[in-house]
Amino acid sequence: MNPKKSIACKKILCALLALALCVGLLAGCGSGGADSASAPDSASAPDSASVPDSASASAPADSDTPQDDAPDAEPIDFSAGLDENGFIAGVRALDYVTLPADYAAIPVPADEIAVKEEDIQAEIDGIAAQYAQPEQITDRAVEDNEYVNIDYSGSVDGVKFDGGTASGQQVLSGSQQFIDDFLTQIIGHMPGETFDVEVSFPDPYENNPDLAGKEAVFEVTINYIEGETVVPEFDDAFVSENLSYYGWETVADARAEIEQVLYDDNLYSFVWNYMTENTQIDEMPQAVTEYHTAMLLNRMRSEAQMYGVPVETYLQAMVGVQDEDAFLAMQAQSIEESAKQWLILQAIAEDTAFSVDDAAIAAYFQETMNTEDYAVYEENFGHPYLCMAVTAYRANNLMTENAVVE
Repeated sequence: MNPKKSIACKKILCALLALALCVGLLAGCGSGGADSASAPDSASAPDSASVPDSASASAPADSDTPQDDAPDAEPIDFSAGLDENGFIAGVRALDYVTLPADYAAIPVPADEIAVKEEDIQAEIDGIAAQYAQPEQITDRAVEDNEYVNIDYSGSVDGVKFDGGTASGQQVLSGSQQFIDDFLTQIIGHMPGETFDVEVSFPDPYENNPDLAGKEAVFEVTINYIEGETVVPEFDDAFVSENLSYYGWETVADARAEIEQVLYDDNLYSFVWNYMTENTQIDEMPQAVTEYHTAMLLNRMRSEAQMYGVPVETYLQAMVGVQDEDAFLAMQAQSIEESAKQWLILQAIAEDTAFSVDDAAIAAYFQETMNTEDYAVYEENFGHPYLCMAVTAYRANNLMTENAVVE
């Protein structure tokens, strides 16, 4: 479990600002808190656990820089297709939707949302696994084909060059990840030992033509050999040292919060399953589907802009499809589900006569992001989109907070 994701889901539940960067507009929060694949991090930067290639020994790889054929960044209008209240423009949801009479008091069997001990433990194990580190072996020499942590500093004719120095670098001994036989020469050396590695740059050398064909000397220090991965014990000391920024100081604190998050997720899932099964949708307005389709494309385009590559390049690398049409075909079910969920939320907002003013938006940001200043969000997403976020948040809270657990 990524604690950040689960705690965020608990606090924000279904904040559409975050969902602008998710695949499904209304999917994600509450639909399963466990996400043990990613460590506490960058909110979602790609995991870069791979060992650098030979370019690391000199200059940054070409893929680290914006592509020459990348499109100029164009502003993306997340509020396009919404009216001033944050509803889908021209759509009255209640003309298409018949809500269950008890949507504000949904009956929930307690045993259906009860949190199991094994689920709590699975989340704890997932958190601890994110802090796993390899055993640091320092009492023997480096052997072939094992991961080693090294520092190095390269020079040509006694002069250091840009990109030729690194500390704490993970490398695979005997591999061709660096130029020439660099990583073969580290075999046989002991942790703590500092020595020279002599190599020749290839000719031509696209990463740095100035180094092509030149001989270089790298001063290398073996820090340690990586052994078996060791998962830390999830005890009070671990929690206090690593997880205090969640407000946790003891295992008991963590368990209580995790249990509450899982309970909230279970309740959220039950409520939405109930609403999906008991809401009658006579017809899906085309404008709703079009909006959610545009949102998905906006997300992809904004991420492609962030990485400085054309959308097609981004989709091929990150999703495995050739173009936007193929991507939309793959996400057709997600778009349909998101459209249905939003139509239900808008119907609830219409039925309860929700009104979203500046004070409501400020209160939303204070509660979910601990600030009443939402100017930057309004600039990036537009006022109608913020209204949509608040509407979704309040409609979800109405259902979950008023559910009758029996």
